[in-house]
Amino acid sequence: MKSQPPKPNFSRRVVLQGLGASLALPWLESAKLIGGDSIDVFPKRFAFLFFGDGIHPPQWWSKGNGNALQLGPAFASLESIKHKINFVHGLRHPDNVVGGHAKGAAGILTGVQPLGGRKIQAATSMDQVLAKRLGGDTRLPSLVLGCERPVSGFHESNFSMMYASHVSWSSPVSPVPAELYPSLAFDSLFESKGSRVHLSVLDRVLEQLKDVSAKVSHADNAKIQEYTTSVREVEQRLVKMQERGLDLDTSNDPLKGKRPLDGLPNQIDEHSRLMCDIIALAFQTDRTRIATLLLTNNLSGQVYPFLGLKVDHHNYSHNWQDPEFASITRFWVQQYAYLVTKLDSMQEGDGTVLDNSCIMLANEQWTAHSAPKIPLLLSGGLSGTLETGRTLEYEDATDRKMSALCLTIMDRMGVELKEFGNATDQLVGL
Repeated sequence: MKSQPPKPNFSRRVVLQGLGASLALPWLESAKLIGGDSIDVFPKRFAFLFFGDGIHPPQWWSKGNGNALQLGPAFASLESIKHKINFVHGLRHPDNVVGGHAKGAAGILTGVQPLGGRKIQAATSMDQVLAKRLGGDTRLPSLVLGCERPVSGFHESNFSMMYASHVSWSSPVSPVPAELYPSLAFDSLFESKGSRVHLSVLDRVLEQLKDVSAKVSHADNAKIQEYTTSVREVEQRLVKMQERGLDLDTSNDPLKGKRPLDGLPNQIDEHSRLMCDIIALAFQTDRTRIATLLLTNNLSGQVYPFLGLKVDHHNYSHNWQDPEFASITRFWVQQYAYLVTKLDSMQEGDGTVLDNSCIMLANEQWTAHSAPKIPLLLSGGLSGTLETGRTLEYEDATDRKMSALCLTIMDRMGVELKEFGNATDQLVGL
């Protein structure tokens, strides 16, 4: 599919400011009444969610399309929204890009083999290519989040563990540090700074919100109420985390001294949901159009006591055929389902924020130490450029390059490249 000509820049946000905070409202049909622009074209967004160390293959399947689309047990949480998802099977990177745990995260969005030994060299990742080309239209060029701390040192395969802990790279030698703290990620969206950082963003703009509400339609008032409720819920969850004093050990934390009292959630289910909420708010308010969320590292030490599991993620990955690892695979798909369902509940014109987005979930391995194909899901219509509700089978295709998929998505977002990774042509059938 050929790229569409670039659209003229527009301002789709109504920005409220007060006491050092700013809050950008979602799309409103009454925008012109309050100094905004009434538009028919909405921005395209891209988000990438990553979890490492493979999946449970027996439950990871789909077949059919449209009303005949059937899902395996791994995708049970996606049943209600499967019509807006593509289940992509059989794409792959070269073995030297993602094979083995130590370098897969760094290769998944680059298609390039990281360099072994002391010298760090990977490649600029797809999200950062988009951020450099498109990020000037938003306050944040991209949002890079993580739910697991980076790992230092070297793997026995002689690859730096930096490769296992970062999916986003601004240059071949510079991974983008992922924000681990939900409170700091939240503040970055709404410019909460200085001594007032612990005050509610909403409380600082209430008078302006009342003024806006008096000028817009009944439908827009309902939308503002729904949106501010979402912001308030995230704020309240962050406050509860602080009150419980979660994970306040900052002795090895590079962010020590900045806002340690907010801490980190002590369970990955709460942590990942908060990060998904922040991505959804960022997209809804057009604070950024590019986001990555590293849910687990390669060689992950994540634990899942709420699933009744007693050891860490990586240990279970070596028994990928067992029910314990199947429950971990289902859990991460559930987090993805949470995000895409939330985005699909956010109205934008005649559609939703999800309809104007492409949300990808991927893992670098198929099973532990084996990368014959990449587990991959795509959701959202990317402003009508992606047909959804399909099973896309590439395992027997002549060209099954994951980099071709990246090249295609970037092209449909308006970023044309002659090559990316090992691909010079776009993916057929997408």
